Amino acid sequence: MLHDTPTEDAAQQPSRVIAGRYRLGHPIGAGGMGEVWHAYDERLDRRVAVKMMLTDTRGQPGVPGLDAAEFLATRRNRFLREVRTTAALEHLGIPAIYDTGIDETTRQLYVVMQLLHGREVQTFIDATEYDTAPLAVSWAAAACVQIASVLDEVHRNDVVHRDIKPANLMIAPDGVVKVLDFGVAALRGSGGYPRLTQEGMTVGTPPYMSPEQSLANEVGPASDIYALACVMYELLTGRPPFSSDAQGSHAWHHVRTDPPPIRTRRHDIPEKLEALLLGMLDKEPERRLDASQVYDALLPWVHQQDATDSVPAEFDPRQPFRRPFSGPPKRTTSVGYTPTLVVPAQPDPAAETTPAPLTDAEADKAADEAAQLAQEGKFTQAADLLAGAIHRAQDNLLQEDLMFSLAQVRFLAGANREAADLFEEAGSAYADRYGPDDEQALLCSYFAAQCRMALGESTAAMEAFRAYAAGTPEPVDAAAVDRHLDALASLARLHAARERFPEAVAAAEELRQATRRLRGPDSPELAEIDSFLTRLRRFTD
Repeated sequence: MLHDTPTEDAAQQPSRVIAGRYRLGHPIGAGGMGEVWHAYDERLDRRVAVKMMLTDTRGQPGVPGLDAAEFLATRRNRFLREVRTTAALEHLGIPAIYDTGIDETTRQLYVVMQLLHGREVQTFIDATEYDTAPLAVSWAAAACVQIASVLDEVHRNDVVHRDIKPANLMIAPDGVVKVLDFGVAALRGSGGYPRLTQEGMTVGTPPYMSPEQSLANEVGPASDIYALACVMYELLTGRPPFSSDAQGSHAWHHVRTDPPPIRTRRHDIPEKLEALLLGMLDKEPERRLDASQVYDALLPWVHQQDATDSVPAEFDPRQPFRRPFSGPPKRTTSVGYTPTLVVPAQPDPAAETTPAPLTDAEADKAADEAAQLAQEGKFTQAADLLAGAIHRAQDNLLQEDLMFSLAQVRFLAGANREAADLFEEAGSAYADRYGPDDEQALLCSYFAAQCRMALGESTAAMEAFRAYAAGTPEPVDAAAVDRHLDALASLARLHAARERFPEAVAAAEELRQATRRLRGPDSPELAEIDSFLTRLRRFTD
């Protein structure tokens, strides 16, 4: 669910709808049991992720004693267990489950989940130059504190995750860390969930598996704490405590080798933090701290003052502690814009491939399809379609036209804040290209004014209405006449609402003159304007 960017081939595949409401878009990830799709809930007009259980056993590793039917039955049970396990857990750091069922066409089990926006923790590790600019201690502590909070909730519900690793952890733009993939989680002490692994089989990822897990023994919450220590060790140094080498495998080292003190690899790590990590990596499970104790022990390090690091502000796990409930940092836009406010989070730049340039025909098609989707009330799908086109557009003129279309979609959807920003940016681009009197530039001013007025930003709204009303429409252009008169009427009402009555009178008189000129002396609107002027003048006499 991280790199939510369709391939060109996937984008050409026809979408299908399951359960009469979930329209599958493009695949965004796959695991041992299922394939995850970017999708739209057409009933609620929102983005979702749909995980479809795989039914093809080709290429799967053989399991002793299981034929294909038994293998699929085991996979089905494990898939259902993941759904039920995750649905029973309520925590900000765990993806929400919305729905589940069986696709009538393919008979596949599916689960509808929260579509996550963010980047895997692994990408931050891979992008960090540990020799010169390692991740700050406070950054790593903040990420691991959040993971410990999730594990505390998980363990209190008698669940063991069993596969905590950087690739199963995602950081959202607002800094919230999400723990993913409960597909191999174990429920402790529950007769309703039989063991779905055979004796002697190991579950997990070798660099992060506790000694007891490496030996295929019974695992408990302490195994997740061990894995969390391995993750934090890697966040701070760029590699987990143990590597497979000539001496032995990961499992051999987990069982037999003492963990190397982290200060031997990174000297600026405080001694108390090193002691905490070594305790979490204790070979004996009962000697490790539990998740709530790890949370309490790590929390002070979140507020440690570090030197400025290079991690983007919108993916900083410290933000929920430093600016609670504030959301991701506001990002400014410019032409050449990628509309991150309305599209699923972009992939890591280092891993992103250059998209094929958008052609004029494709731009026209995207605009037409988006308009049709908007008419059907599918505003989210329309916005994402246009955002994807903007991302591919290399010609500035195409970008500006598509941005204007995107602004209209967001305006129709009631997203006034975002629409206003888009209209203003597109209008500025049109004015720079064609001059301030350009028809499209003025149209952007009009719609931006409507958005600002809806947001209660009267000063900005009046400035934009005044910019639009400065032009003179042709009487034959009925739509332009309507907008011109509406801009003047809005100016009069906004001035009156702020008790600026002389200015309101001036705007209303201008409205009267324009109405008489453009609609004729017999226009019934003139009587309404005269009545409004009479009321306004009572406050100016």
